[in-house]
Amino acid sequence: MNYQNEINANYYLARFNEILYNMSNEMRITTTTNNITIDFIRCMIPHHIAAIYMCENLLNYTYYRPLIDIANTIITIQKNEIETMQKIGDTTIPYANIEKQVNNYFKKYFKIVQNMVNEMRNSKTTIDINLDFIYEMIPHHEGAIKMCQNLLKYPIDPRLRMLANNIIVQENESIKILKQVQYNLNKNAFKY
Repeated sequence: MNYQNEINANYYLARFNEILYNMSNEMRITTTTNNITIDFIRCMIPHHIAAIYMCENLLNYTYYRPLIDIANTIITIQKNEIETMQKIGDTTIPYANIEKQVNNYFKKYFKIVQNMVNEMRNSKTTIDINLDFIYEMIPHHEGAIKMCQNLLKYPIDPRLRMLANNIIVQENESIKILKQVQYNLNKNAFKY
């Protein structure tokens, strides 16, 4: 690896850590609304915004076409889902979940977020920006899946239920694609 690649990797990782720090703080809300629909949206939007920033960070450094395409797709999907969540949040019916539901929801939610952030923070670093992005993004997607699965246990706005199911499908598909790209990158790294 040449010196310039190492410098770029350091800049890339510094920005990633900044994004992760901000996401982690914003996802740890301190007040609840007693409406799990609203609380989920308030927490998931920073998660989606972080994915957009992580992809934009990658796009500043990579020339690897498969990951450029993946990053652009993630950006588009996340922006659309943010817009959908904002519409649901603005128009959802004003009902309240019972205190036990809210407490159980957040107990599991905070464990999921803590595990996701720890896995992202401790993800393997290779000084290969392409691989580093994959190692960081897979636990990010896995966290979204687990947050949606947790959400679906409770009474919520039916539109959010539909969106959460779509997020689970899309994130699982993204993980498969990322793992295939990771395999290809690792395989090609050993060619002479």
